[in-house]
Formats: sequence, structure tokens, C-alpha cells
Amino acid sequence: MSTQIKWPVHRSRGFTLIELLVVIAIIAILIGLLLPAVQKVRAAAARMKCPNNLKQISLGCITFESAYGHYPRGNNAGGTLAAGGANASWLFQALGYTEDKALYDRVVASGTFANAVTAGVLPARTNLTRCPSDGFDLANGRYCNYVASVGPQCNNPPTGCPSPFQQYCNGTSVPQTSGTPPAAILYPGYGPSHSWGTSVTSLRDFPGMFARTAATAELSALTVRIKDVTDGLSNTLFIGETLPEFCEFQRFGTAVGWPEGNNSITQGQTIQPINYKIEPLVGNPAAFNASCATGAPLCTSGNSARCMANWHVTWGFKSNHSGGANFALVDGSVRFISESIDHRTYQYLGHRADDQPVTLP
Repeated sequence: MSTQIKWPVHRSRGFTLIELLVVIAIIAILIGLLLPAVQKVRAAAARMKCPNNLKQISLGCITFESAYGHYPRGNNAGGTLAAGGANASWLFQALGYTEDKALYDRVVASGTFANAVTAGVLPARTNLTRCPSDGFDLANGRYCNYVASVGPQCNNPPTGCPSPFQQYCNGTSVPQTSGTPPAAILYPGYGPSHSWGTSVTSLRDFPGMFARTAATAELSALTVRIKDVTDGLSNTLFIGETLPEFCEFQRFGTAVGWPEGNNSITQGQTIQPINYKIEPLVGNPAAFNASCATGAPLCTSGNSARCMANWHVTWGFKSNHSGGANFALVDGSVRFISESIDHRTYQYLGHRADDQPVTLP
């Protein structure tokens, strides 16, 4: 008679509620530990993209100089788009020497900026024009995170608005008046400049690498050559970062945006500290309003030294990077400059010909 062996039956046991909660807690802790690291990696990648954009844009301007014998002008009203004119901004003039040459060619083929807008070519956001660290209104192709340096340019404010930084251009304040304001020398080496960089008639009227507009149609006064950068190419600011959200000249500009000259992207001033805070707008005002009064569309809080209506304070360089902003120098190198930089040193870096010795920190 055979004997059957009975093996013990093992029944599988599932997770208890306590074990499940422990596993979930461990996963949550791991996510909490990894998330900051992922965010830091993303922030580092965004921070690297901005210098790369500045590098390519500055090299486009340098190549333009090699071709034409002068750097792109802040605004070139005369001539045609094909010749770098027809109200082209400095960036559009240099665009043909960057990875965005295809866009440049399409706009030039349109004949005018107005035609390019009608054809849907403009406004156009490109990889070069926006910094990944800035997520403001990315669908709006008019905006650009990079502005040309006009250095320690005088900037008379709208009537009724304060001008806390005018002293750094070595001038006094004459509200809403163009021309060169009366001198008030704070730093040796340069005198006051034409307010806003508008209607300049000579290189003496603007201290930086770019000016907004000239009084003459041929714009010869805006032409800066290598020989005009007497402080040295590696010691002069060329192009820097900004945040369109806080730039009244971009938010209330034309339908063309950054490719167009005049005041679209040619007023990065050094008289304001880097990353000087501007109060965000309440709502989305339809038009520009220059009132600094409490409750005004662009100054609802009444903090007139930080409101969007006061162009005297909004034209400085700024970024979303912690502690400073990226700048391209005239030699094509790119440096991150701390917002705590000595303000006098900052002005001398912004001026192309003050003949004052300065070392980039």
C-alpha cells in the first residue's frame, strides 16, 4: 500500500495597510529628496542656454562689424531691410549671421516689416530671442530677453516720476525733456549724455555701444567702430539680459517687436542696479500710460520708483537668475555679473570710452 506525502500549502500574503503606507512614505521621501536636485539641474540648463544665446548674438554682431566696418546700429531708419535699414534693430541687422538666418531671409524677402507681419512671418519667437529661465508670455513673438547696452545713458523720467539713478550718468534730471541735461559729475571720466539716447548727433551724445536714434537720416552719428571702443573690447558691455514682463518698451511696443528699431530692444542702461525690482502690472492695460500717480494703469500701488510707467527705472538689465545677469562683452566673451557689483565699476564697464581703468569682477 503506497503512502501519499502531503506537502504543506503556502498561501501568499499581501501587503498590510501599514506596510503599504510605509512604502508610500518612502517613495514620497525619495521624491522630496530628488525633486530639488532635478530643479537645480533644470535651472542650471536654463542658465547655460542664456549665455549660449548671448554668445551667438554677440558673434553675429561681430561678424556684421567685419562685413560693414561698424557694429549694428541701435536703429537704422534709412535704406532697405536688405541693407540693414528700414528701421531695423541692431539684432535684426545681425540676425543674418546667426542660426536664425532663415527668418532673416524671409523678412528681407517680404520687403518691409509691415509686409512680414501681414504674411505672418512676424512677430516671431526664436530659440535665440528667449531665455528658458523666463516663462513670461512665451507665445508672444514680439518679446526678447536680450537688449543692447547703452551704458550710463541719461534718462529723464516722465513728468511727476522720480529719477533716483540720474546721478550715475553724471547729469541732473529734467523731467520728460530730451537733449543733454545739466552736468552733475559724480564719476570722473565722462560727462552727461543725451537723455534716452534719442536724436543724438555725435558719438559724444551716447556712452555705450548703441544709441536709440540719430537726428540725421543717414544715422552716421550712431555708427560705432572698433576704434571708438577705447576702453578695450574685453572691458566694455555689449548686450545683456532683461525681462520683457517689466519692460514697458517691449510690452507696449509695435506689432513687429524686437526686429524693429528705435526703442524696441536698444536701451539696456547701467545707471540702474542689476535686477532692480519693478512692480508687476495689475491686469493687462491696453496702452502705455506715463502717470506715476497711485491708481494709474501702470502704477496702481503708487510706488513711483518701481512702477512700469517710470521709464527712468525700467530700462536696467535684469534676469530670473539668482544673484545677477549674463552679459556679452564686445570681444564676444560672456560673463555672469553679480547684482552686487560696485556701481562705479558697473558704469565704467558700460562706457566704451571713459579712459578709466577697470577690471571685470
